[in-house]
Amino acid sequence: MAQSIDVNLLHGRWIRAREEDTATEQVYRPAGFPLPPSRGRSGLQFNEDGTFERIGIGSTDISNVKEGAWQIDRSNAACVRVEVDGEPQLLEIKDLKHDRMTIKRPT
Repeated sequence: MAQSIDVNLLHGRWIRAREEDTATEQVYRPAGFPLPPSRGRSGLQFNEDGTFERIGIGSTDISNVKEGAWQIDRSNAACVRVEVDGEPQLLEIKDLKHDRMTIKRPT
């Protein structure tokens, strides 16, 4: 059985650390983590009230934020269901620590 997600660790803003990605996983670090300089970084924000933000890289290097909602998946406690602009997505959290989160790459 998959291990359940510690929502206390999940809450907050996570910034993509592309340099650490693997062929099968995307790596995120908490906001404020010392990452190398980049022209822009995408991210995810999981708020305690169930709201969600997908942070994209805009055309002028200004973040493009889309709001939605999130919840732990009922059938798999290692997954988070997010919905942004009516588009549902399932994020499979492979590892979650206070300083690193890995998500299985979408297939």
